[in-house]
Amino acid sequence: MMKYFLRGAGTAVFLLALVLGCQTAQPMAPTESAIQVESSGFSPHDTSGQNTIEISLLFGNSESIKSWKVEVMRMGVASRTWTGTASPIPASLRWDGSTDAGGTAVEGSYTARLSIDYAAKYQPATAESRSFVLDLTPPTGSITLNPTQFTPRADGVKVPVILTINAHSALAHMESWSLDVFAETGGLVKNWSGEWPNASVTWDGSTMTGGYVAPGAMYSVISFVRDEYGNSAELTSKVEVANLPMPATPAPAPIPRDPSIVALAAGFSPNGDHVADLLMLDLNYGKQPAEVSEWGVRIIGSTGEVLKSWTGQAAGLPGRLEWDGKSDSGAMALEGVYKATFNVTYEGSSASRSATSASFVLDLTPPTGEITLSSDLFSPIESSDTITLRLSARSKLAKIDSWTMDIRDPGGRLFRSFSSKWPESTATWDGRSTRGDMVESAEDYAVVARVRDQFGITGYVRATVPIDILMEKTATGYRILASRIFFKAFTADYTHVTGGLAEQNVTRLNNLAAKLTKFPGYKIRIVGHAVMINWDRPEAGKIEQRTVLIPLSKARADAVEAALVDRGLNKSRFTMEGVGASDQMVPDSNYMDRWRNRRVALFLDN
Repeated sequence: MMKYFLRGAGTAVFLLALVLGCQTAQPMAPTESAIQVESSGFSPHDTSGQNTIEISLLFGNSESIKSWKVEVMRMGVASRTWTGTASPIPASLRWDGSTDAGGTAVEGSYTARLSIDYAAKYQPATAESRSFVLDLTPPTGSITLNPTQFTPRADGVKVPVILTINAHSALAHMESWSLDVFAETGGLVKNWSGEWPNASVTWDGSTMTGGYVAPGAMYSVISFVRDEYGNSAELTSKVEVANLPMPATPAPAPIPRDPSIVALAAGFSPNGDHVADLLMLDLNYGKQPAEVSEWGVRIIGSTGEVLKSWTGQAAGLPGRLEWDGKSDSGAMALEGVYKATFNVTYEGSSASRSATSASFVLDLTPPTGEITLSSDLFSPIESSDTITLRLSARSKLAKIDSWTMDIRDPGGRLFRSFSSKWPESTATWDGRSTRGDMVESAEDYAVVARVRDQFGITGYVRATVPIDILMEKTATGYRILASRIFFKAFTADYTHVTGGLAEQNVTRLNNLAAKLTKFPGYKIRIVGHAVMINWDRPEAGKIEQRTVLIPLSKARADAVEAALVDRGLNKSRFTMEGVGASDQMVPDSNYMDRWRNRRVALFLDN
């Protein structure tokens, strides 16, 4: 065995140097970093555009970063990972619910973790977000009726029916609903919409055209329900109307001598949406049923081809047939115009008699259209109290029947709804929500119209309503309610942003300059605002406010001032200020609405 010895004063010097070297090599703790998500959850299936979740990042001592990593975690396991080095350092990331392997992550509760390596200068740092939800499962539920059917009378119904939507989501709160009632032939009879938890309506049997439900009829009820993250589902039910009492001694119906076949609707749409999915054919055999020996029904296309056929003999003569749109081979027929023929052979006769129905439509193509606005820029406070949204719609083979128009705020939540029966095609909007809230200044509101044709086929038409810069009078002048300019992360750069936001910035700055030019005698004060990531950690929030948000919001106010000067306004009129997160419109903990805090406020003072 080899032995080593350290002797004398040299040993003490060596040990002292070793201890001091270890002390100086120990890195300091860096300035605190943070990671936070911008909503309480999301669904990749959301059709309103909110189908990702934004992960906001705040890097302490960013100038000394060697590398960083962000992991979306579930039960301690990373589903999605991003990595990077000192440059560039992102201010935010977006997760679409996919895993590193390219599949879809399991729904449930997640957190996001930030890890930073500063090499030897600072200790490694980590931060973790609050939990959020990945929601993939549509809501479930049912529609209940009380009473379960209408009892008709000569001028309407005896008792209204209360329709209640019962819906829930395993991971989310319910947000909104619509309720549509369709006739057997597909036309919309009645509709309602609303927000949770008020999900019950009382129907008095009246229709949108001023009539009442028909005795002996059956109506389809369809509810579209949506949860807070944008998952939606369709719930269905039926409303039956009882028959009126028959006369005590009804007169016997005459027996026709010739067969007949009647399509009970002008068309149908066999797409599985529970509205007009079947075409009903009513059969009358002529003579007495006992005289029939054979019968046959054929569905004929416009070029004479036979798509579907039924045949039978004397036993069990059907009074009605249903066609589901499929051919004898089981394939779905092409959409188009069809007719049905009916051949009947009688006992003791080799000759048959035939009948042909009126033409009917097999409809599969959704309606299309456009929405036009009465004004390119909506200013509900100053120049115009309302804006008119005009819907133009068309269908390949059918008539347009009705429509519903939803307006959503910039956060994706339902703001206002309109609906009507065709040919009414306009909605007049005063800029307020269902609850009476006014639109936000200089924001875009998404419009989605659901257009139905006469057989229940639904198509979607989309538009955007841009809101003007809104002003209100104050004791010393005017206040511009809000003006949101989109900046590149951690910078005052509004020209190099992606996704069409640069064009929005130019438009908003042009409009802002034009608005301010109308007030030449006023001084202009620009105040920059920001959202705090560390809203739930007071000490870290103070550091973020002092070192990040106030300088950043001041730089952004300066950038807006420079842009307005470039557009012709006098530089001497401006003063700029950055307040960071000290004057919020909504709490930064309100993940649904805190987009309103990312703004530049402008004041016109005498």
